[in-house]
Amino acid sequence: CHHVTGECTCPPGWTGHDCRHSCSSGHWGQNCKNSCACNNSDGSCDPVTGSCFCEPGFTGKHCE
Repeated sequence: CHHVTGECTCPPGWTGHDCRHSCSSGHWGQNCKNSCACNNSDGSCDPVTGSCFCEPGFTGKHCE
């Protein structure tokens, strides 16, 4: 955490003042600021990498 502001720099997949909250569904990355960009899935992705969780029969980073 920053020594003056107390703001924490959370690792990818985590957010909140103390980095104890995982990203909500549909978001990923540092402070969960990125939105998942998935085609053939339920819209969720890995909270750290952004890789989509695809429906059966689909592959690729965006389930294309």
